[in-house]
Amino acid sequence: MAIETTLQARQKWWNILYAVICAVLGAWGAYDYWVTIPRKEAEVAAYEVAATTAEEMEAKARAATAAPGGAQPLSVEDVKAYEAAKAVVDKGKPVAPAAYDRPVQMWLYIIGCGVLGVPWFLWEWLSSATKKYRLNADGSFEFNGRTISMEDITDIDMSKWMSKSVATIVAKDGTRVTLDDYKFKNSNLIIGRIAARLYPNDWDTDGRDLNKIRAQEEAAAAAEAAERAAANEPAANSTTDKTV
Repeated sequence: MAIETTLQARQKWWNILYAVICAVLGAWGAYDYWVTIPRKEAEVAAYEVAATTAEEMEAKARAATAAPGGAQPLSVEDVKAYEAAKAVVDKGKPVAPAAYDRPVQMWLYIIGCGVLGVPWFLWEWLSSATKKYRLNADGSFEFNGRTISMEDITDIDMSKWMSKSVATIVAKDGTRVTLDDYKFKNSNLIIGRIAARLYPNDWDTDGRDLNKIRAQEEAAAAAEAAERAAANEPAANSTTDKTV
């Protein structure tokens, strides 16, 4: 029976989730870059103008008071300008955007997440979804429109299989095809079939490490034998004591 891979569902949804996160971060960066930062800069500029105006009006009032002939009140326009400026100053000085705010929003969020991140994760999902690996009933292996006969599959690299769920099929002509069971469902069955054919003493058709299984079985048998020996020892000692 032929075995064909499909993209793991988690691979699809993780890439979509990452694309959405990048889109949100990109939009956030764009809003900060074109709305929040300019607004803060305008608030700082308005505060500085108001502070200068308030100082000028206060200095003018002091000068009028100290002038010969007595106090000369501020004009109505001056009083209104002073009150408006003082109202702004009394709210406190706003925090100016840091010098790195614009570059960070532009390069990290707008470009890094929005312009590059969103398309990359969508491309990763869609390109992976089109990939198919197939092991036919006759043992031939198909990938990317190419077929390798069973006789031309000379080796399979299983060094990373147990740690990373990745194995590499090696053809007679040197072609190497890497299968990742984390990304593609049923990769373990294809890998297991090929590995069991090439190395029947080391792997089974489900991709399980027979050496590891045998070692575990031997360890379990040794532990069971030790428990039985420990359980029989008190009985043997009891018999010896009665004999004495």
